[in-house]
Amino acid sequence: MADRHARWLGMDRSITRRDFLNATTLGTGAGLLAAAAPLAIGACRTSGPDAIAAVGPDWYGPGGLGDYASSHGNTPEVVTAAHRARDGGYLAAASSQVHDTGEEYDVVIVGAGMAGLGALYEFTKARRPGQRCLIVDNHPVFGGESKRNEIDVEGVRLIGPQGANGFSTPAIGGTELAFADGDARYYQELGVPREFTYSVPRNASAGLAFGRDNYGFIYWLEHQISSGHFFRRDGQPGVWVKNPFQAGFGEAPIPAEAAASVIRLVTSRRKPFEGGNLDRWLDGLSYKQVIEEVLGYPSTATAHLDPIVAASIGLGCDAISAYGAYADAMPGFLGYYGGQPLDHRHSFPGGNDGFARYFVKATMPWAIEGEATFEAILNGRIRFEELDRPTRDTRMRLGATVVAVVHDGPPESAAAVIVTLLEGGALRRFRARGVVMATGGWVNRYVVTDLPPAYRSAYATFVHAPFLVANVALRHWRFLDRLGITACRYQGEFGFSCNLRQPMQVGDYQPPLDPDRPALLTFYVPFYYPGHPPKIQGTMGRAELLSVSFPEYERRIRVQMQELFGATGFDAARDIAGIILNRWGHAYVAPGPGFYFGRGGLPAARDVVRQRHGRIAFGHSELRGNQHWGPAADEGARAVRQVLEVI
Repeated sequence: MADRHARWLGMDRSITRRDFLNATTLGTGAGLLAAAAPLAIGACRTSGPDAIAAVGPDWYGPGGLGDYASSHGNTPEVVTAAHRARDGGYLAAASSQVHDTGEEYDVVIVGAGMAGLGALYEFTKARRPGQRCLIVDNHPVFGGESKRNEIDVEGVRLIGPQGANGFSTPAIGGTELAFADGDARYYQELGVPREFTYSVPRNASAGLAFGRDNYGFIYWLEHQISSGHFFRRDGQPGVWVKNPFQAGFGEAPIPAEAAASVIRLVTSRRKPFEGGNLDRWLDGLSYKQVIEEVLGYPSTATAHLDPIVAASIGLGCDAISAYGAYADAMPGFLGYYGGQPLDHRHSFPGGNDGFARYFVKATMPWAIEGEATFEAILNGRIRFEELDRPTRDTRMRLGATVVAVVHDGPPESAAAVIVTLLEGGALRRFRARGVVMATGGWVNRYVVTDLPPAYRSAYATFVHAPFLVANVALRHWRFLDRLGITACRYQGEFGFSCNLRQPMQVGDYQPPLDPDRPALLTFYVPFYYPGHPPKIQGTMGRAELLSVSFPEYERRIRVQMQELFGATGFDAARDIAGIILNRWGHAYVAPGPGFYFGRGGLPAARDVVRQRHGRIAFGHSELRGNQHWGPAADEGARAVRQVLEVI
């Protein structure tokens, strides 16, 4: 019976070398379905708040094509090395096991995500002649969560985001959200365009409206996009309700009062607080408290918002500071924005990898093929062989995990910092006059070995939430066209929403937007468990993310899509051409009450971390709470300025 079900879903499709490279069939065999889900693989820490499973050979899955194929989400090597560093596995290494390279740099930047690239950009602007910088990252490609997936389906190249995506161009429509302050400077300095061309729908139903990113449709721009909500019914086929906030949830099998409360909350312009110190008042409460206790909505309204909030900020309403929800323009706060806070969103083909590539091109022009044009920066191949040349004053070292950072003597008087990294299975160390830790607190608290107690205590309050992004390559999307939707929300076994973006055209990248041609359907999957303590929620999510095999997630995706779209002609075995998973174990810091402004007269933990420690400074997107590419780069820039002061 299990074998028959697997064949029906297309899980029995074999993989050839060509299939793997082109991602035309990524099935992995029905025999793998016998294991229970979640499927624990390998050794597992069985105690403590960070207890998680190791990863095994069927965990990662295929990566598609191009420069990013070997780096989709956290790689198995990154997970293994990071957990060993967390557990102190490298600290006891004898001197004979660590090779001193003799290298010396003025600045070493740990982490090549948006914060690290912002630090590198600031260094290149402020550096004095002869000063040298090395930026190190544990992944095979720079960008952090701002990377892309590429898949070829029947000769059509498709590009989708691995994680971070979606932006509003400054000064062109809409009110800039609080968390996006500062983006405009980078647009101007880096030369990022503010107007874009998108593929035009052909052979599609009249009036079909698309989102241009993978976030706007779930709330902020839902009124502009052809969206549907799918409701299950006991013992009967599910029900689709199109554009429910315009149609009043129509035939949805839910209590009328529940639907009405959600509509009232989403459209309300009421201000929950009219006094002074709005920001601090909000930060003293959870978003759930504001919704239910201050505004008086039922828990059904909170439940509707939980996945939206978790997808945007990390965890659900019970775990998130109300200020974080306010800064993200969540329901209940529209009165402070004078209307709809957004009227447009964009996404580069690979999500925010476009911004990462602009930073790299500006700081290391030789790193990406071609001229400094929009088309060349986004489409040019990465010249990996040029990134770490010893003759250059600015270098990038990928696939290297920093496992220890410590001052060479007392922090207040040391002349250098010793950096130890794992590269190619060997431990190497070198010296820097200053270090920027552009990595998250889950790394810094274990790697900076002389970190003062105040910093450790601050980092101990940070809650990190995982995230999963799945790009599903389709041979066609006629089944969506028949439904009259391009995006949807649902309750099920895998995620809560998915959408088909209107793809941006860049140079020779001209993807079709035709229901009978290939396209990418993208799922953004948060992990949240309302009612549990926030840290436990984060641990539970990582336990699932790290213990469920690729075949099991593939099965869940196929089952979910068959349930949603089977009635309009979708066939999982026939219509899915490939699946790429991008797993991020610490995608978000989930900012709880007090994260932004502190509590009980004490400073916020993030402000403690922002202080320079000797010759080491800390800068990462998580210090903003609402993580976004521009402010992340600003945090890195601030940290590198702190280091330059002392060197």
